[in-house]
Amino acid sequence: MDRLSSQAEDLYAAGARSFLFLTVPPTDRAPLMIAQGQQVVSRFRPFVTAYNTDLKNMVKAFQKRHPDLDQVTVFDTQKVFNTLLDNAETLGFVNATGYCEAYANGTEEQTTQVDGCAPVSNYFWLNSLHPIFTVHDILAKAISTALST
Repeated sequence: MDRLSSQAEDLYAAGARSFLFLTVPPTDRAPLMIAQGQQVVSRFRPFVTAYNTDLKNMVKAFQKRHPDLDQVTVFDTQKVFNTLLDNAETLGFVNATGYCEAYANGTEEQTTQVDGCAPVSNYFWLNSLHPIFTVHDILAKAISTALST
């Protein structure tokens, strides 16, 4: 958190007055963690929670040090990710706990489909830790909405 705080201070010193910080999404629900078993997932989850709490506290301290800041937002990615994952099937994700190895490094087209896998857009996860472009698009729209209100 010290490094992130230092980088925010560097941006402030360079003239930045508006900041957007994103919490860490529920990476305990990513295939990388799921594959390691429930015991590891249970031990990992509190670290994500602690990081996100530390982030919010760092941002509060940053705002207190710099009362001239314009817009400072901490966007909670957990809410978006959990809503998507909890409703994955309804939203068209045929697989929200795994991924297709053939797509792990990205695809040229959003409609790519290889033998043995569903179309890339049907997965929630591109690889063991990163979501697909669809999730990024939804997250971007949610952030845009939050910043507009």
